[in-house]
Amino acid sequence: MSVPPLSALSVLQHATPAQLELAAADNHRQLFILEAMSVKGAVQSAGGLTWAYAGPHNNASVPFPAMSKEEAGPLLDEMMAWFRSHPPRGAGCWSLDPPQPADLGVRLLARGFQPGWNPCWMALRLDNLRQYPVPAGLEVRPDNHSDTSLVSALPYAGKDGAVPPALMEAFPDRAQRFLAFLDGRIVGQSCVFLTSGTYGAAGIYNVGVVPSARQQGIGKAILYAACQHAAVKGWHYAVLNATGLRMYQQAGFKWISNGHTWWINNQDCFTDAPLPARIQLAEAIGLGDIRVLEEIGKDYAPQELNIPLANGMTLMELAVYFHQSRAAAWLAEHGATCTVLDAWNLGWKDRAKALLAAHPEEVNRRYSYLDYTILHIAAEKNDLDLAQLALSANPNLNIRDKIYHSTPLGWAEHFGRMEIIQLINKHLKV
Repeated sequence: MSVPPLSALSVLQHATPAQLELAAADNHRQLFILEAMSVKGAVQSAGGLTWAYAGPHNNASVPFPAMSKEEAGPLLDEMMAWFRSHPPRGAGCWSLDPPQPADLGVRLLARGFQPGWNPCWMALRLDNLRQYPVPAGLEVRPDNHSDTSLVSALPYAGKDGAVPPALMEAFPDRAQRFLAFLDGRIVGQSCVFLTSGTYGAAGIYNVGVVPSARQQGIGKAILYAACQHAAVKGWHYAVLNATGLRMYQQAGFKWISNGHTWWINNQDCFTDAPLPARIQLAEAIGLGDIRVLEEIGKDYAPQELNIPLANGMTLMELAVYFHQSRAAAWLAEHGATCTVLDAWNLGWKDRAKALLAAHPEEVNRRYSYLDYTILHIAAEKNDLDLAQLALSANPNLNIRDKIYHSTPLGWAEHFGRMEIIQLINKHLKV
């Protein structure tokens, strides 16, 4: 694939919010494609689906599919077949809201993807860029060559950033990194990635400061440097996916919209293809298509309905995730397990209470790849009723989740759930 020439004479001007949203998507799309090209990977396209493969040690990217409902299934199957012969470390699919097609999430989860986070798209007209005072001794300078991989606790260091070193080296006219030095040591970084054309904009990436140097204005300084670089080059807008709103709002960025992501973190998804019938079943559950379930459901024994999908979710959890209560009821009627949390999330609260009363040990069930419990999730959602229900079954309050290694009380404290903190502490004293 050839790289279109970069030109400040052809960039987005006088943009609407909808155009800025498309500019953010286009900037990410071109970034993923050039990342693959910089490491001699591969970029494949079929219909409205493109995927960028950056080698077996990196995540593949599936940027902003635009497929019809009729074409989506076969195109995604073609992509997954390609990944099975070229397995990446993982894969991520990005989308604006709404996805194209609208049921893209169902189709991806049926093929092994997990739900991801929601990108927060923000944009700034660069002539509105604000500058703030910087701490004494701070120097911010352009630097695409220094090795940051050994800088302790630096976010997006080395190959971990959205704009990796190989891309900076291969396309220095498009990607420029800025490093912040405080008293001679690297304490922060940012990177700007330039695109031109109909939606040409400056994408801001890899903005991060080491924890020991935060709250001093360094983040704003490296953000300013990246944006100022684009303005001097002739670009009119900067776009980004914000991991926190406050600093970017202070710099003048405004929220545009939120998007969607889905991820594969289990390489088994690239080696063991789910059977077409299994994909059809999962899609019918996610779409709440009872007609299809009635047609194909007779082929499944109850134990088969409890076999997890490639992403680790059960069919019942899939129904819950997509709020398909009729599909969940169909599964329960045909022998699929409905856990206490499943029932609660479906709004079947009396059923959840009855299940927990009959099997109080279920209060300590581990859910998801996070290994959280009912009480963890009650703390996250600030669901006081669910917390009270869990505590009524005398849970093990020392259970820690797999990712954050925290107890339910730790989760409640992290999210500031004061009433749930009081409930747990009261239970601890009993």
